Amino acid sequence: MAGAKTLPKEPGLDDPRRTLLRRVAASESFAKSPRLRELLIYLTESALRNPSSALSEQQVGAAVFNRKEDYDTGYDSIVRVQVSEVRKRLKYYFLSEGLHEPLVMEVPNRSYLPVFTSRENLEIVQEKDAPATFETTHDFALATTTAQDRFLFQSQASPRPKPVARLTLLAGLASLLGVVIVLCGWLAYENTRLRRASAETRPFLSQFWKQFLQNGTQIEVVPSDISLIDITDVLGRAVSLKEYSDPKYPSPMIEHIAKDPKIRYFWGRTANWGGITPFDAPVLNDLSSLLGHYQIPFQVVSPRTMRADLDSPSSIILLGPQRANPWVEMFEGRMNFRYQFDDTTRRGTIINASPERGEKTSYPIENAGRGGYAVVAYLPKPDKAGNVLILFGGNLRTIDGAGYLVTDEAAMAKLYSTLGSRPADRIPYFEVLLEKKPTARNYEIIAYRRIKDQ
Repeated sequence: MAGAKTLPKEPGLDDPRRTLLRRVAASESFAKSPRLRELLIYLTESALRNPSSALSEQQVGAAVFNRKEDYDTGYDSIVRVQVSEVRKRLKYYFLSEGLHEPLVMEVPNRSYLPVFTSRENLEIVQEKDAPATFETTHDFALATTTAQDRFLFQSQASPRPKPVARLTLLAGLASLLGVVIVLCGWLAYENTRLRRASAETRPFLSQFWKQFLQNGTQIEVVPSDISLIDITDVLGRAVSLKEYSDPKYPSPMIEHIAKDPKIRYFWGRTANWGGITPFDAPVLNDLSSLLGHYQIPFQVVSPRTMRADLDSPSSIILLGPQRANPWVEMFEGRMNFRYQFDDTTRRGTIINASPERGEKTSYPIENAGRGGYAVVAYLPKPDKAGNVLILFGGNLRTIDGAGYLVTDEAAMAKLYSTLGSRPADRIPYFEVLLEKKPTARNYEIIAYRRIKDQ
């Protein structure tokens, strides 16, 4: 029929774009982050099946991050944040592993649909349009920028200088390049020297964190959820991991508490943010500084978006007890020192499941004074696919004691000594109970356990 529109044929498995997608998804940039890999595949498949579609933020959030189809993107920015990370990793891939890929993939700004460009055509455009002023410099810049950046770069280029001026300019650039090379070499040397000096002055921290990283994959840090604490206080009980990870959370738990639909809506929206407690913030800051110093890749993940993949080789740091961070439930059964809260008396206690000689069966939490208890547990994930570090306090405030143990060299040295390990030894999996007296300056280990490998 004249004028009839035909649907585009869906690309097959042998489509070069889909073949490229498989290579990118399996690359170092994405293989270590299942969440970003899933997002990349979803966006690319959407582009291949219907390139003219207007894929919305809400569609992506519902399909990849288990959000409701009508969730408020103004308050929940997970899609924008994660797509931005995908853009960065795509650029890195095509400048490293994928340097010789015939096709280049990128996700344009303000779009969620990847586009594909032939590298051959891209290079022809660069060679044709690049001004003759600084050929080598321009070629490098054009190869490492997006199409929009290339347009801006080229539009600001100066006209071709006269031959004498050009030779003088090139000589000056050559001299400058020599200085830059020498400077970069010196900076690399200083960086190596300082890193070695740091390892020598902080051998216990250096050894522990290198061991914790284990597989070289990105560490995910999952803080407590302050809105969950409010819900547990209202319910008068803890929320299980099954309830918390339900896409409908917290509706099933608050619908009989808040009768007003407006209150339920705003309460539910706040609960889905997964806000960080103010007491976790200093610990996150110390971890960020330490891990950044050792160049250990990590990211802070909201407990509401966390999806612990036990088969992934990545390691996890969980902040808070099960009542404030339900993901602790996955490992709590292997722990001796556990947090327990009595909703009748409104008091928390550290339970000692198997007391040894001289130990108490429980350590009640006293609100008076500035003392308190904290727990640190270092365990393997199932099948040793990465490690888990759990940090929590007897109350929200005393989590600083747990953070102190794993970020302070003197505290880590005492831990190694307590466990009978030397700096060069592989420290055994463990859990420790720490106490700070009201008059004491720091937390001290008062009980510990070695945890056997699975």
